[in-house]
Amino acid sequence: MSKILLIEDDFPVRFTLEKLLIFLDNEVEIACNGEEGLSKVQMKTFFDIIICDIDMPMMDGFCCLEKILKLFPKPPFSSFIFISAYVDQNIIQRVLRMKADCVIKKPIDQEILKIILLALRMKHEPAKI
Repeated sequence: MSKILLIEDDFPVRFTLEKLLIFLDNEVEIACNGEEGLSKVQMKTFFDIIICDIDMPMMDGFCCLEKILKLFPKPPFSSFIFISAYVDQNIIQRVLRMKADCVIKKPIDQEILKIILLALRMKHEPAKI
């Protein structure tokens, strides 16, 4: 089970994604915008994964990640995933420069999300011999 912070301003997307993440056996905490997400990161010691929308009011996802990385010398998460309805080459380049794990285009395909979450878990689990 992973501890996931979901930062998403759009209620239908947030509700659907939260239910899917819970169904996939994750513990999910919700933030409705970047400022709220930043506050939750400051209050909690660690999240396995942060899933963050890019285009949000008050504080966008890029600004949220920048502020988290400035506040914490060692990031308080193992993986950071951006989500967005609009993804182009500029977005992808910015995501890579910020060292996020990936960006997923909305609407989010359940099977793609499952594969990404599994790959991220495997990336951070110690190898078993």
